Formats: sequence, structure tokens, C-alpha cells
Amino acid sequence: MLSITMPKAVWMLLLVLIINITFLLLYFKEMKLTTFDPVYAASIGIPVVFLYDGFVATISFTTIAAFDSVGAILVGPAATSYLISKTIKQMFIYSMLFGASASVIGYSLAKLWDTPIAGMMATTVGVFFVVTLVSQKIFECRRKSLVPKLEVLLCGSIV
Repeated sequence: MLSITMPKAVWMLLLVLIINITFLLLYFKEMKLTTFDPVYAASIGIPVVFLYDGFVATISFTTIAAFDSVGAILVGPAATSYLISKTIKQMFIYSMLFGASASVIGYSLAKLWDTPIAGMMATTVGVFFVVTLVSQKIFECRRKSLVPKLEVLLCGSIV
């Protein structure tokens, strides 16, 4: 018989996922309304405070469960994407890409080098952040140094 052992964090995250999905399936329309127009939601009888407290509770459960399993990966992808994003949509997309990449790369390296998974994922997020920060600064310096050269080319000599 094949037995599969799963870490405690997987079961905890699965429980939190079920709670989050249930909350969203039950109250998605109401949450959307209370998020964008709480006064109108209250005026038509939607329990705004209850939904707010439920939303905060699900965020708290998710944060605690995620921090227990992967630690610093919570903040790193968002901070990294903030460095290169121009819009909130780009920030969400880059955050997901950085988070997923750090998870896969961190897990693979942890298994390869027999190190703790959460620590390797956090290290991978840190490396992504530093590489992105340094790259951003290099591009910024190059762009600033090109502006005077472009002005000379386009406008003639600088007076």
C-alpha cells in the first residue's frame, strides 16, 4: 500500500483554503458591495460589520497559516513587484509570478541541497528582490545619463 505523508502546514493551509472558499462562495456579492459602497450596503440591510469582521478573520487565518509554512515569502513578492510596476494590475501579476517562481525554485533548491524549504523560499525571494532592486537602479542611472545626450541630439548644443 502506498502511503503519502504530508507536513502539518499542508493540512493547515488546506483547512484555511476551505474556510476562505466557503466564505467567498457564501458572501461574494455582499463583500463586493460592502467593499466599494458600504453606505449603500448598510442601507439595504447587508450586515457590513459582520462581513468586515469575517473578511478580517479570513485574512488573519491566511496570514498566520502562510507565515507558519513559508515565512517571509508573504511580503517579498509584493515588495519586489512594487519596484518595477507602473499599475496595480502589473503589481498583482508580477507578485504572483515572483511568488510562484520563488516557491518552485526555493522548493527545488531545498530538496536538492537538503535544506529547510521555508528558509530556501525566503532566500529565493530575497535574491529576487536584490536582483530587481540593483537592476532597477542600473536602468535608472542609464536612463538619466542618456537624457542629456538625447537633448543634445534633438535640440542641438546645450546653451
